[in-house]
Amino acid sequence: MDEGTVNYGQWGIVELMGHKCVAGLISKEEMLGKALLRVDVPATSAYAAYTQLYGEAAIYCVTFTSQEVAVRTAEHIKVNPVSVYVPDLVTRDQMAEMAEQYQKEIESLRNRLRLPAQSLPDEDEEDGENDYSDPEPRF
Repeated sequence: MDEGTVNYGQWGIVELMGHKCVAGLISKEEMLGKALLRVDVPATSAYAAYTQLYGEAAIYCVTFTSQEVAVRTAEHIKVNPVSVYVPDLVTRDQMAEMAEQYQKEIESLRNRLRLPAQSLPDEDEEDGENDYSDPEPRF
């Protein structure tokens, strides 16, 4: 880095698009030819210290503060450094059980409402044609 791009860091709070807020030691870092905002978040009672880099499009506001204010803010907001959404997966047996349960509920509703039983199309009739189409188009 040349002397004009050296940034030794200041403490502060960074507000990001998506309503996320982080606090820590803020500095500039270059990666892949782009300037990024580096935030070294101090350890909190919930998470170890970590570093994250943000592009300019993600930044909504930067407020420079004292170290004490940044550390207290980091402790208060306790941002999880890695948040990954992993849905609960269902096994085939669980899926089959749920499908059977729903079929029973559908039959129960049909009986209560006195609706005629409805049959599903045969597997052989998967050619894309249906019985309810008009033989001739109407204009």
